[in-house]
Amino acid sequence: MILEIISISLLRNNKRIFKNFSLSLRKSQIASLIGKNGSGKTSLLDMIVGLISPNSGTIKIDGCDINEIGEEKKFKFVYLPFIDAFKENLSVQDNIKIWGKLSSLKFNQKTLEKKLEYFELLQLRDTYVGKLSQGQRKRVSLVKLLLSNCKLWLLDEPFNSLDKENMKKLKTLFLKHK
Repeated sequence: MILEIISISLLRNNKRIFKNFSLSLRKSQIASLIGKNGSGKTSLLDMIVGLISPNSGTIKIDGCDINEIGEEKKFKFVYLPFIDAFKENLSVQDNIKIWGKLSSLKFNQKTLEKKLEYFELLQLRDTYVGKLSQGQRKRVSLVKLLLSNCKLWLLDEPFNSLDKENMKKLKTLFLKHK
């Protein structure tokens, strides 16, 4: 199993979000979380990546307990939260390069430009992220998927702010990764 969620429970603000929730995903499976705002989708992703801990239960990625993975997390999954973490006063390519260093990825300028081109961002590579539209910012985040070697992709609201053409590109990317 690439991801195992075993009987997790979570209470937040005295509200039960999950009770004995379990899920198993094998390599090549795609899962989509659908629910109302505030139903716990982001909380579940935050538990999977180890940002918050469940009150009970276990989460494993590639057979390893998420609490025991430590620094190796960056090699197990790539997580794109709903709210991006870009430096507004840095360019598109500088933001991606910083993320690459933090993720221990090595890629050259030519590779970066090729990946930026997939989401039609090459011409914006020197533009400050703070000057981009929401859709452009989302596409910059998605470039990280193209540069990552991780088997597990965890994305919160991946289609928000994308136009139909880029939604189609992302779906194609999901199927290729699968």
